[in-house]
Amino acid sequence: MPEDPPEAEPLNPGRVFPLRRMVADELFSAAVAVIRRSPRAVLGVPFLAGLLNFGFTLALMVLLPSSSFMRMLTDPSAFEDPDLALGIAADTAFIWLTLASGMLTSLVLTAAAAYMVLPTLRAAYGLRTSMAQTMRLRWGRIGPVVVNLIVLGLLLSIFTLPVIVVAVLLLVITLFIGAVVVFPALFLALCWVTAAVMYSPAAVIVERLGPLAAIARSWRLNRGRWWRNIGLVALLYVILGIVFTIASAPLMITVAAADILQGSALPPASGEWASFLVFALTELYGTVVTTLFIGVVGTVVALMYLNARIRQEALDVTLLAAAEAPNRREQNAEDRLVPGSIEHLREHFQQTSAPHQSTPPGSSTHPATLPGSPQHPATQPPPGVDQHAAGTR
Repeated sequence: MPEDPPEAEPLNPGRVFPLRRMVADELFSAAVAVIRRSPRAVLGVPFLAGLLNFGFTLALMVLLPSSSFMRMLTDPSAFEDPDLALGIAADTAFIWLTLASGMLTSLVLTAAAAYMVLPTLRAAYGLRTSMAQTMRLRWGRIGPVVVNLIVLGLLLSIFTLPVIVVAVLLLVITLFIGAVVVFPALFLALCWVTAAVMYSPAAVIVERLGPLAAIARSWRLNRGRWWRNIGLVALLYVILGIVFTIASAPLMITVAAADILQGSALPPASGEWASFLVFALTELYGTVVTTLFIGVVGTVVALMYLNARIRQEALDVTLLAAAEAPNRREQNAEDRLVPGSIEHLREHFQQTSAPHQSTPPGSSTHPATLPGSPQHPATQPPPGVDQHAAGTR
């Protein structure tokens, strides 16, 4: 896939979206602008993740080529058959493979959404990003991202289990009258947990933090913005729910067509092939829809991450100053530039401090000492920024 040469794209901060603090409607508009700027990255990476998940499903079909399993995949009404459900529930291999497939699917899709931070941050400088470039920029961070997501999954499981138990007890005790309180409370808890940890994969990728340190970093980036972020996450969930409901209409038509084929006078072999064809088309359609969901959600979360750093660390001032550095183009080519990354900040502040102090030969500036790095207190703004103004952003 051809990529634009670095010299073809001069830095243009604010070209794609405003490089400043943004409100909710600006975040969604900026997400659309990022998708239009780098469609190969924002849509290509999630589509590749969807194809991998489709491969997982096909592998399950090969490992479990039973008619019962095929029926559960292709016929939603099969779940209403108690004998079939009990038979599959007693199949240990099916349960473990299904759980493994679900975990892999979640990991792949969430990791793909996390990598949307790269084309988003590059769009802050007006740069385009290809699908291959997105993976190449942070290929070595895939492992830490996966570990971070696994840790998050374990922590959420520990948090979710007692909450669900309490919710079920309240529903039973109140004879489901308490549903008017329990379900909104569960939704609020979901939004709060999502807001608390949603920045951690981006911190692993961009700031090269460890899995646990990234979770703490995500918590800190919500400081002073908890209710606004919870409300934005709730709005995102509601919008996605509405869109998913509308997008599910073609699937209902496909399932109805499958029922007609199964009820027709087709030979058994033809009926199985027809069911498989319906299943393949359904999975392909689901992959396309998932691609759009991941692209939009990942980009919005990446913009919220950038917005949080701008509000707490005056990152917009730093990025604008770095873009205007006269010798920046010679030291950091645009095809590997990630604005706001630890490498970008280190280079910028080394250049800024070079005229004022000299570094002994053989020594280097550790990222932890740089303003704007995750180890540096968020209350300390970059050099040259007014202390009071930066503290109120």
